[in-house]
Amino acid sequence: MITTHSTTLLTSSKLLGGIRQHALLDRVEARGNFKASSGCSPGNEKRRWHGTRRECLLGTNGNTTFCSSSACSLCRILETSYSLKMFGRNTQWGRQVLATFPTSLVTICALLCRFGVGIYTSSTSSKSDHYSSNRMQSKTKAILLNKVVVGKGYKATQNEPSFTAPPPGYDSVIADVRPNGPLNYDELVCYTENAIRPSYLVVYDA
Repeated sequence: MITTHSTTLLTSSKLLGGIRQHALLDRVEARGNFKASSGCSPGNEKRRWHGTRRECLLGTNGNTTFCSSSACSLCRILETSYSLKMFGRNTQWGRQVLATFPTSLVTICALLCRFGVGIYTSSTSSKSDHYSSNRMQSKTKAILLNKVVVGKGYKATQNEPSFTAPPPGYDSVIADVRPNGPLNYDELVCYTENAIRPSYLVVYDA
């Protein structure tokens, strides 16, 4: 992928969310002591990619104005950060489920997702590119680079579709990709909105 533009877009809601994320980071670091014990960043914070639906042309040709569409996950994430209430709703398969089973999205989507109801990210940009989509015709696509509080990550070696939180004693779930195993991409899943914040919007040639 060729990066054509990246920018940081801040709103008051996002700044408030950043304060909440720092509070979570401090709690996770106090419990795990990641910085001193393993040389990691506080809270074992990592940068990870997330692809989502774009209804507008945000990021194209320098456009930094959020659209008003509730279906534009990209603008809503940048405006107020991530929401577990929106889990699956603006994905292609999520919309198909909603059209058939409008009251059972979370239940059905959880069965279709590897690690249940959570916020999915990856260190592999091409994995997140798969989930990036445009409603309007555009020669570019967009993905988000985020700060994620990993803490103590539970390494999952198989699908765990019933997860709604990490196992006790863990802060996140990490896909442990092994030869001939059922998992084919590294993924990092968090189950609390305060564990993740968008840092950069990256726009690239489609």
